[in-house]
Amino acid sequence: MEEERAGLSLWDALGEVPDHRDPSGRRFPLRSILAIALAGMLAGRTGLAGVARWGRKLTPKGLEAFGIDRKKAPCHATYHNVFKGLDVRALEAALGRWVFGGSTGAGGLHLAMDGKRLRGSRTLEGPGVHLLAAYSEALKGVVQELKVSEESNEIDAAFRLLREVPLSGAVVTGDAIFTQKKICEAVLAGKGDYLFTVKTNQPRLHEDVRTLFDEPFSPLTAGLSG
Repeated sequence: MEEERAGLSLWDALGEVPDHRDPSGRRFPLRSILAIALAGMLAGRTGLAGVARWGRKLTPKGLEAFGIDRKKAPCHATYHNVFKGLDVRALEAALGRWVFGGSTGAGGLHLAMDGKRLRGSRTLEGPGVHLLAAYSEALKGVVQELKVSEESNEIDAAFRLLREVPLSGAVVTGDAIFTQKKICEAVLAGKGDYLFTVKTNQPRLHEDVRTLFDEPFSPLTAGLSG
């Protein structure tokens, strides 16, 4: 798998994200802006203003490494305008392909699905941003992530997520909320396998599984105890 990952660099993946800006007004390549933003965040900057200040401290050689042939990095307003109209789904998909190394199959990986409320996103007007992610411990990264809409739930989001992730050869796991027929069918359709928890909130299924693992019962031995 490590050899496959080497087939797609992060720089290449960022170059796959479509640029929504008017060509006549572009001064910096989109992937250069995205790469500086990522580097700035890794350096501890948590907002666009901080990222912009970090980028402005880059030397000419540093700017060249980010694909910029100008004397200065983008200003704060440039980052704001870029991220305001950025195709987030396309960016997430590109980063997922980078984690996979450009491979079209999961190659025996374990993909864990889990949903979380984004820290710091809760406001007085709303409960915050709820995200569902598929994480690979082997690859040390999220291979796909979707926002769960307020009108939907994690079950619907999981069904959509599984249709966008390479599942061939993968084992998908998750908690009891994902133990749904359509989710299991989606995994099998992608040529993967699944392992989901069954709890008593689905009493009939829970009883069927419990019965399956009970000791075999034979009616022929029922009257022999006396």
